[in-house]
Amino acid sequence: MKSFTFGLRMVLIALLFSGIAAAAESNLPIVKGKKVVATVNGEPITLEEYNRGVLSLPAADAGKKEDLLRRLINSQLIVQEGKRAGLDELSEIKQRVDVFSRVTLRDELMARQVKNIKPDPKEVEKLYKDSVKEVKLTSVLFEKEDVANKMQKAITEGKNFDEMLKTFVADGTAKESEVGKYLKNRELLPEIAAAIGKMKVGEVSPVIRLKTGFVVLRLEGLRYPEDKEAKEQAKQEALKHKQKEVLGKYDDGLRKKYAKVNQKVLDQLDFESKEPGFQNLSKDQRIVAEIKGEKPITVGELTDHIRQQLYHGVERAIESKRINKKKGQVLDEMIHKRAFMKEALRLGIDKTNSYKAKVREHEDSLVFGAYVQKAVVPEVKLQEKELESYYNEHINDFTYPEMMKIESLAFKQRKNAEEAIENLRKGAELRWVKDHAEGQMDKNAEGVMNFEGKLLTVKDFSEDLQKAVSGARSGDYKLYGSSTGHFYVLAIQEVVPSKPQPYTEVRGEVAKKVYNEKLKKAIEDLADKLRALSDVKIYLKEKN
Repeated sequence: MKSFTFGLRMVLIALLFSGIAAAAESNLPIVKGKKVVATVNGEPITLEEYNRGVLSLPAADAGKKEDLLRRLINSQLIVQEGKRAGLDELSEIKQRVDVFSRVTLRDELMARQVKNIKPDPKEVEKLYKDSVKEVKLTSVLFEKEDVANKMQKAITEGKNFDEMLKTFVADGTAKESEVGKYLKNRELLPEIAAAIGKMKVGEVSPVIRLKTGFVVLRLEGLRYPEDKEAKEQAKQEALKHKQKEVLGKYDDGLRKKYAKVNQKVLDQLDFESKEPGFQNLSKDQRIVAEIKGEKPITVGELTDHIRQQLYHGVERAIESKRINKKKGQVLDEMIHKRAFMKEALRLGIDKTNSYKAKVREHEDSLVFGAYVQKAVVPEVKLQEKELESYYNEHINDFTYPEMMKIESLAFKQRKNAEEAIENLRKGAELRWVKDHAEGQMDKNAEGVMNFEGKLLTVKDFSEDLQKAVSGARSGDYKLYGSSTGHFYVLAIQEVVPSKPQPYTEVRGEVAKKVYNEKLKKAIEDLADKLRALSDVKIYLKEKN
């Protein structure tokens, strides 16, 4: 229900805008110490709520200030109506609010602990270098390990790597694999990446065992290209590591402060034994952990928590001998939750405006969803004619895309590409041109596109490439100059034109779209009726 409730609430906030500045604060009244942009039957919508809504909007949305405020007002009207109907007093709503409030208390406490944490610069640098590191290698592949050992031993004794390479390749006991370009760590086999991590430029590796044989390699070059995105990712990863470390130590401290585990009882517990049996342990009142100032954790409670985590049933877990391994972990989780809850309450986090606002918003969201589900959803009906009408009016949204199968030749110079196209148009075979055309680039060279005769979706092409193949038919040859400075001969092998998808095939998708539109309209109509009967005051004025 949670995702459904959230979706219903977000219907009112959809199709808005992004990139607008926070609302002007001048001339706004202050209620309970906070500036408000509107009131609904005396209940305020604060400037803070409004600006938070602005910041959370997707960049693709667009709209005016009144759109956002109107939807916030409409949402408040429906929440108030739901509370008048007593939905906030439902046991299900109360239970979910209670769970959310406890989770939020712990989250707020953890947020306090990591608020001013900064990543370790040394770890950032290490993570960054590991992510962008590129290496250049010359490697020799052997089928037999003893032959690889001979070469490695010869290098150790002072023999020249290049001369030994030629010798072993010449007698057919090895194959040379000179990469010739820089490769990132992620492009290397794990065994090779591990060996290179310990080497300096110019050094020769020990024999490396691979699935395909045995390798001896020399590290020819090492570089670290500048990458702002990778640098930021490294900072975030290092920050997470630091935060995890800090929270781990804080958690240990709270455990010592509030909890005491009866290790003897815990060690004796055997959830997989027939005696006393899992079911009987759920009634066991022995204390497995004491919590300062609270009821202790009993074996029975621990058993119930373990049961909740066994999604495939107790019997299967017993058969696979998985339960006893989990008992310590589950107990740690229980202690963690209670210790963090106690500390959060001790610090008065439950009295902070931040905590109260989050709990209130969550409760409002649940009430909103419950009321809409009760009062609006049953009235939203779909008819086959309107689905068919929507399909016909939006046929472009339900169309198979145009696709092409293309063979390509890449050239460094435009004139070579033009000569190749001319020969093809005169009747030369594509294979012959591939074998004889001058100035071709290696299809595996960096930055070279290779279509490989696969059926590709045209709309996924870059804009300039789409223009180059626009209107092409099977058997056509097109010249394409890419933004990287390469020139391509595109041999169009097959064209699959776009065509509408059958209605029967997309009916489910159509129904979903129509339903969402009708639901949105029904919610807005309900809000309009409620607004006509309510006292709504708006203080936020749009600047001209």
